Parts: sequence; C-alpha cells; structure tokens
Amino acid sequence: MAFELLRRVWRRGYATEATLAVLKWGRSSGYERLGATVWEWNTASRRVLAKAGFAEERAELDPVFGNKLSVTRQL
Repeated sequence: MAFELLRRVWRRGYATEATLAVLKWGRSSGYERLGATVWEWNTASRRVLAKAGFAEERAELDPVFGNKLSVTRQL
C-alpha cells in the first residue's frame, strides 16, 4: 500500500480512509496479517498507520533516507 497526496488535500482523511479500505479488503480476502514500511521521518504516514492499528516492529537504516520502519497489523 502506498499513498501520495497533493498538499492541498492533506489532513482530510483520505489516507486513513484508503488504509481502512485496504484492511477491510485484506480481511475479506482471508489475510491474517498485513505489513507496510514507512520512513521514520514521515510522521503523517506513521500517524495514519498507527490510527489503523499497525505496530512498528523494526527499523532498517538507509544511508540516504534514514530509517525505514516495518509495521504490521493482525486482521
């Protein structure tokens, strides 16, 4: 899952709505767990994933972009 929105539509809940729709689709498709990655510096995306119940598990250092966090959620 990835989302990239124009600045003019930030903070309108579109990323959260899309994330919840993906979770619903995952459940209905028989998945038991979903995972994602997010850059540590991307606080808005981390907030969306946390609201959707994802838990941060580990970080992988990228020499250019910093830490890439792995997050998962049980369905």
